[in-house]
Amino acid sequence: MKQVTLRVVLFTLTIVVISGLADSVSAQEKTISAKSVPSAVISAFKSRYPNATIKSFAREKENGKVFYEIESKDGDIGRDVLYNPDGSVVAVEETIAASDLPASIQEFVRSKYAGAVITKAEKSTQGDAVEYEVFVKHRKKRLALEFDADGNLKNKK
Repeated sequence: MKQVTLRVVLFTLTIVVISGLADSVSAQEKTISAKSVPSAVISAFKSRYPNATIKSFAREKENGKVFYEIESKDGDIGRDVLYNPDGSVVAVEETIAASDLPASIQEFVRSKYAGAVITKAEKSTQGDAVEYEVFVKHRKKRLALEFDADGNLKNKK
């Protein structure tokens, strides 16, 4: 009888913990409507990117601080901009042409993955820090390569 009770308690505790983790992860980023975004954020975005089409808005909470993200499309450029509630920019991530990657990154891909095709390239800027993420199809594998501003490989997925 004690074993059955213990199992029930452990099962219930496991469900509660899993539910709590799921809630905390989903609370990190939540899709919201335009009316839930501070006007300073929307004004800053529209001023900086007047021709962009807004696809979605999100509210993020990280380390107790709230941010707002606007996902957009501007011609061929996909762009996600992360803002503080006052409309100041925290980070920008945008797609770029493979030919716009630094030469050192293009050379790295050519030399390490001969015949590979760059399927997507992104440039991320946070303050003065710039990073690149390059999505590559090499033979039958797909890779995501992360580089610093100097073209040094940081991570491979």
